[in-house]
Formats: sequence, C-alpha cells, structure tokens
Amino acid sequence: MNIEFDGPISTANAKTLGQVIEALLERIQDRDEDLDLSSLSRIRVTDDLPAAEQRFGATPVADEHLSRIVADEGKLALLFDGGKLWQILSGDGAEIARLIHHLHKECWRVHDALTTPAAATSEAPLAKALAPIVTAMWQEYRINRRSAWSVPADSDLLLNHLAALLQALPDGMQEEITLYFADQDLDGLFSKSLGRIAHLMQAVAHVQGYLDGLGQPLSAISADMHELVSKSFLSPIWTAAAQHLAAGHAIGPGELADIPLRRDVQAAFASFGLQIRESDDGSDVWVDVQPLTKPETLH
Repeated sequence: MNIEFDGPISTANAKTLGQVIEALLERIQDRDEDLDLSSLSRIRVTDDLPAAEQRFGATPVADEHLSRIVADEGKLALLFDGGKLWQILSGDGAEIARLIHHLHKECWRVHDALTTPAAATSEAPLAKALAPIVTAMWQEYRINRRSAWSVPADSDLLLNHLAALLQALPDGMQEEITLYFADQDLDGLFSKSLGRIAHLMQAVAHVQGYLDGLGQPLSAISADMHELVSKSFLSPIWTAAAQHLAAGHAIGPGELADIPLRRDVQAAFASFGLQIRESDDGSDVWVDVQPLTKPETLH
C-alpha cells in the first residue's frame, strides 16, 4: 500500500504513522478475508485535509472529519488529517480503539465503492423517490454489520442519537404538516418530511447493522432503549426493518432486497399521517395528507 505524507506534522511523524496504518490494515484484512481493497490507490496523510480534498477534485466538507475517500484517476484515495491522526495516537487506548474502528469502516466503504451495483434498479417514480433513503440504509447496515467486531467497548452504537430522534421527530413532523395546511406547499412538505424520515431510517439501519454484526438483540444491548422503541411510533417499523435488512443482506443487493425497505419507509411516513404512493397511471408520486379527503400530486 502506497502511503504518502504531506506537511510538517505528518512528515515528521511519517515513520510511526506509516507503521501504525500498515499494522492496522494488516490486522483488518487478516480478519476480514473477503475485504477487497484493490481499488485503493493510496493513503495520503496530510496536515491540510481541505487542501488535499481540493487537489483530488473533491469539495471540502464543513463538518469536522478525520478522513475522506476521494476519486483518484479511476481508483480511490483515502485522505487522513495528519494532525488529528497524530493526536489520536498520542492519546489513550480508547482513542486508538476508535481509530481502529474508523479505519475498519473506511476500508469497507472502499470495498463497497468497488463491488456494490448501482442503486435504483426500478424506474418507477416512487422507487426513484425513495432510492436515496434505501441506498443509505444499505450502506449503513452493511458497513456496520461487517465492522462490528472492531466497535469500541465504550460505543453507544448511535443509540443516544436514535433516542433523540424518537423524541423530536413527532413534533417536527407535526410542525411540517401544520405549515402545509397553512400554505398548501405540498412539494415543500414532501421535501422536508423526506429529509426527516431519511435521517430516521438511516439511524435505524445504522443501529441494526451493529446489532446483527454483534449477534445481539436491542434488548440485550440496552433494556432502556428497547423499552423506548417498543413504546414509540417506531416499534412496528423497527421490527419489520430489522427482518428486511437481515433478509436482504442474505440474498444480496437488488430489487428483491429493496422492495421491503421501501415499504418500511412508506410505513414511517404513514405513522405521521402521510400516505405516499404512485398515481393510478404510475406516472407520478402522490401524497395523501391526513385528514385530506383527496390525494395531491407532486410536480
């Protein structure tokens, strides 16, 4: 593996950083024999991650991040923030454990970029509208399920985030629906609610991927979270999505795996009074907003 270093901090600590990265990659690949990193052209450790992203033609993202996978002349490059990486290696065992898991997940993202077929195999309007959510769910689920063995002991598996979503989403969705009845902007309602539901379903897949990778039900990981889910609007959706994610993972990517997840996403909308479906002639996506008596069409 070609490992490059750029900047005073990264270059000064190149020997140690390189040895650590190589050792971690060897450990990960020894454990995950089906992991394919043939599309990874290089790892670049840099003091200026945004500048490196730009050099590879990627738009820097605003959020704090340790690494980024970018296109690299038909292959992929993994960019690391050298300053953050060195700080982690100078820290305690818990930080290093999180680094191992982070690199493990990045490796599976590289694998998926090479092996995962294109999404949205159906041209039906509803399938195309929900394809980004379904694709994101599969990405979260697959990566977390396969990288569960390296998850740090102190990780909450995103359970706290999921709990916050369960508490905030009902009021947020009600606000969007109330605004719709005031301004009749159906496209705005669909767009905003789609973002909220996408966030929820991605979190569900994220958590379920870890649970299936660990071979544990939610009740065994957190009795409190199990109770919260079972008493919330999410309960039937959680149960169905868990079954569909596991079954779809077993049969592999494709329409047979995607169709049940699309129904789960529709069920999440329906739990807030939004019925999304295709028009009778199959040319559009229609939404019934309760208590409306006739469907509205999206343009």
